[in-house]
Amino acid sequence: MIFSVLLLINSVTVSLQGGAVMPDGKVDKVVEAPKEWHGPVWGVDVNMDFAPDWEALQDWNDATVGVGLTYWNMGHEQLGHAIAPYIYMNVPFVKKPHFELGVRPGLGAAFMTKTYRNTVPDGHMFVDVVGANQCVGSVTNLYFPEELYVNFPLINGWSIGLTGGWYHISNGSIRQPNSGYNIFGGELGVRKLMEDDEAKRRKGEEAKGERREGIGDKKWSVAIAGTMGGRQVYYRDQQSFMVGSLHAAAYWHAHNIFRLGGGVDVFYDGAYVQRETHFSKTNLSLAQPGDCWRVGVSLQPEFVVGNFTAGLHVGAYMYDPVKALEPQWKEDGLPQERLDKPVFYAYDLLNAGSAGYPDGWLYTEVVLRYHLPWHVFVQAMMKSHLTKVEFVSLGIGFWY
Repeated sequence: MIFSVLLLINSVTVSLQGGAVMPDGKVDKVVEAPKEWHGPVWGVDVNMDFAPDWEALQDWNDATVGVGLTYWNMGHEQLGHAIAPYIYMNVPFVKKPHFELGVRPGLGAAFMTKTYRNTVPDGHMFVDVVGANQCVGSVTNLYFPEELYVNFPLINGWSIGLTGGWYHISNGSIRQPNSGYNIFGGELGVRKLMEDDEAKRRKGEEAKGERREGIGDKKWSVAIAGTMGGRQVYYRDQQSFMVGSLHAAAYWHAHNIFRLGGGVDVFYDGAYVQRETHFSKTNLSLAQPGDCWRVGVSLQPEFVVGNFTAGLHVGAYMYDPVKALEPQWKEDGLPQERLDKPVFYAYDLLNAGSAGYPDGWLYTEVVLRYHLPWHVFVQAMMKSHLTKVEFVSLGIGFWY
């Protein structure tokens, strides 16, 4: 079994990483450098490419898939270290004898050595303590390495690679605090190719005759889906609330690797039920039953790889009573009030959803779907207001 897996390895890459963490109001407090990028952070990455003869990869310029393991030193005692196993897909845009340019989207888990709970002093749990790590509230987090790479082949299958990327770590607000980390950086790596391009070309030619109809081969499709999850709002108020969503969309398949859709999204957020707490950020004495619901319309570009789709949906709220109820933007001691706002209004895009700022009317969804037989698919979704994740949810849907 192990020998069979080794035979499938296309390449092995070892890289040194470096970068800086974008300021977000939380990491700034930990490192005591307000509104400044924190760095350097550094790490080591090891990944292995596989080149299976999957017909779906032919449509992506003979893309490869792989697994990797990253270590990050976050550059501060209270931020600690991260270990992140992940999976990825190498998609080459340009392939020349002495040059290769492409993208490498990935998804995995990040395990943090330092969180809020092991950096706050004894007896001060759930108290706003300067220096405590309010960036992550859990050991286990999601990891999103998204990279642009260029490889320069040398001799005997060896090459040097340069990579620039964005690396995001957070738990999707399942456990607060959760501002997460947004690392922008690069890599310098050495790659060893185990299988030459001619062998990959022959495997691709053999697989072409075995192609089966997939999702991307249709001209139009429709889909409905429902998801469910949970989230916390404020780390000092340790309540968890149910969240969920319903979606309906129609897609035009512009190519067998890309489709463009438009749809309607309905969101439920149990955090907006009426309740009174000791904290102004979670006190909802003026909440009404309808405040738990939001309705929006979204543009839904998605990439297709066989039975798998990945999309970044961008939407705008058409019904959003939450914009009129802003308890988390009231200082202690001040009365709440319901505000009269239009559908579209000016707000701080970069800080949307953070404490002290409204969510605004623009939202985004990262949506991953795997299509099963009988026109059924399973779905994972991360909903955000640009840089601030609101929740992560799982669900099921139907397409035709």
